Amino acid sequence: MNPNAKMGIWAVIALLLFSGCATQQGATPSSASLPEEIYLAPKINDTGRARVGIFAFSGPDYAPDMGPVASEILCNELEKSQAFREVVSQPDILDMTLGNLANLARIKRFDLIITGRLLDYFEGTRLESSHVSEEIRVISVRNGKPRVLWHAKASETAAPVRSKDFILFLSDGQPAPSPAALMRQNAGKFCKMILTVPPQE
Repeated sequence: MNPNAKMGIWAVIALLLFSGCATQQGATPSSASLPEEIYLAPKINDTGRARVGIFAFSGPDYAPDMGPVASEILCNELEKSQAFREVVSQPDILDMTLGNLANLARIKRFDLIITGRLLDYFEGTRLESSHVSEEIRVISVRNGKPRVLWHAKASETAAPVRSKDFILFLSDGQPAPSPAALMRQNAGKFCKMILTVPPQE
């Protein structure tokens, strides 16, 4: 075979491989950005030294056990980001009314509490995308009446990687990323939101 022809074939194969990698990268969840909806945020952030209690999120009727999973993931991401001095998970509270949570917060000496809801949850397949949507409130309980500092909603959707026929070989497809991976993406958005507000001088 002509050497130039051989080089042309290898160039085509390399190009196909590269495009296959690009497709896989495009199917991963987006890098951390701000939440899609920020309904309320303080102008100044003086919470860096706060002790924070995170209460279990509620979940949709068809996946009630996944709400607490989302709150645990947010707790872990907040610890990693060092957005607050201390973050403590509070998973087993039956009375989730704000008045009861505020009383518990004062007993446990929390400066802030975080509550939330897992609004939508869908675990994708090799054919369907995964989707997760969450809403949180960061509430100050320092001085008497609870006061909402942040209120935001974040959503993530990620598609599966379809298999492709490259003539000489067939690339393996991949299922959609897990909902837990999307929850970590949403948690990263919430962390970035909190850290983006300028600290108090």
